Amino acid sequence: MNSKDHLSAFEERKETIFRWAVEVRGIENSQRIIGDNASRAMAELLSTYLHQEHLVEEGFQLNHAWFKSPNVSERLPDFDQSKTIIPKMIELETLCEKLSYGSPKPVEIVQKVLNLFVELEKMLKEMIK
Repeated sequence: MNSKDHLSAFEERKETIFRWAVEVRGIENSQRIIGDNASRAMAELLSTYLHQEHLVEEGFQLNHAWFKSPNVSERLPDFDQSKTIIPKMIELETLCEKLSYGSPKPVEIVQKVLNLFVELEKMLKEMIK
């Protein structure tokens, strides 16, 4: 995929979260939808940046599951704000995993995921030209 394809995938997942899950179903009824899409969306947005800056080859696929490990930075090229973004993406993946599996979680956890999503989106979109 190229940077435009990754950005399109990000927007599709974002729409699923905020239009369908939040607006239609409500966050208290959408923890799995939000959990399944938030970390994947952020991986797409980071991929957009990495491709745009030519830090990865066009065929490079960034897997959201890599962010389950604090060693994820070993799999990524060094990039602007990586010391801030990677820990936030690890936290996002960890929270999304909790939302996607098991019993319903408190709405505060779902809200924390949404807040992290918005924060990371703002940071990455400022880096994307």
